[in-house]
Amino acid sequence: MEMHQLQQFAAIAESASMHEAAERLYLSQSTLSYNLKKLERELDCRLFDRTRSGLKLTAYGEILLRHVRRIADDLDQLNSEIVEERRRDSQRIHLGCFSLLFASFEMSQIAAELPDCMFEACVAGEVELAEGLAEGRFDALISAEPLPGLEYRSRPLYCEQAFLSVPKGSELAGVDLVGLDDLAGLQFSIEGDLPGCSEWYRRILGEAKVPAQQVDITPFREHLKVKDALPTCNLITSFIMEYVRVNEVRAVIPIDADVARREVRLIWRRDAENKLAPLLEYLDESLERLLSGNTFIPYFLFPEDAENLIMRA
Repeated sequence: MEMHQLQQFAAIAESASMHEAAERLYLSQSTLSYNLKKLERELDCRLFDRTRSGLKLTAYGEILLRHVRRIADDLDQLNSEIVEERRRDSQRIHLGCFSLLFASFEMSQIAAELPDCMFEACVAGEVELAEGLAEGRFDALISAEPLPGLEYRSRPLYCEQAFLSVPKGSELAGVDLVGLDDLAGLQFSIEGDLPGCSEWYRRILGEAKVPAQQVDITPFREHLKVKDALPTCNLITSFIMEYVRVNEVRAVIPIDADVARREVRLIWRRDAENKLAPLLEYLDESLERLLSGNTFIPYFLFPEDAENLIMRA
């Protein structure tokens, strides 16, 4: 049974004759009659009684017509909701974000301070983000990877630095700076599933030529519970250090290497610039405060208060 069969059946039921229904549907009467007989065979019942005065709905036809009208109403409602969602979606700012930390600490605050905007944010890998921006699924990205192209514009958000975190009893605890060579002989425990950081940490240890057997990779939530008490070293980003007090039992030391520094940027499509104007203006005026770590707590603790933010996995 197909939708066009039901529509043709309803047209017949609501017309004075098969001829009138065929004219309404721009079909030949023979085609309409054939399709009706096919529908009756599929349902294994007679939908109309053929009388001298025309077609009259049978009890089966009455049942089918009632459901067809309900289906038609549902389709109208469906179309209406789709049109409305398209309208809302055209006004929604679609942001792709490489970092779970940025999304967790910043997006609720941004949304709450721009109540007239609607945001949809998605945390994803850099490749998926680049593809999404190119295809128009994202209006803008928060990304640590540059995206050259005349169709894009960008502005810096912050410079991120990776630090070595060691127990206070480590021989490195008192130094001011470490290089990649200093990492090669150390034992590490790092998060394996923290978007925006895990791949970066692996890249740093890879360039430092830290053997795989010296790196324990654990799930983020598990690592978070024990990292301060670990006898091994780990890596931490300057971004999170703005928000979370570093435990006094550990020392953090900046890593002096290009791979341990990166510039995080907002990259956006030129054709989305008008939609993004409130966000761009907000960042121009409030970026330093946003990233200071002083104002995030209410938004972080109560992200549901930002009713204009949808977070996608």
